[in-house]
Amino acid sequence: MEQKIRGLIAYFGWIGGLIVLFGFKDNDSRTKFNACQSITISIAASAVTLVFGFIPVIKYVAYLFSTLMSVLLIIGMIKAYQEEDYELPVISDLTRNIFKSQLD
Repeated sequence: MEQKIRGLIAYFGWIGGLIVLFGFKDNDSRTKFNACQSITISIAASAVTLVFGFIPVIKYVAYLFSTLMSVLLIIGMIKAYQEEDYELPVISDLTRNIFKSQLD
């Protein structure tokens, strides 16, 4: 399977990221980063929605945040398929810190 297809699959939420990260051993560095970035985006969206979703006033902000994260996943899919290095300003730094051992 081509690396750009793996990068595309990686952005199907945290499950797609885990499948690409641990299911394929011959990933290049860009594909590994795409998988890790997808996991970070998906878990952040889930955590914010879960925590703030129970507070009536902030619930809509949580849904808006979750929608924004979904848009970022779609943009990531497009960029991964085009084989472009696409890094989100805050999330890419967080991804590098969390998945330091996987990305080395």
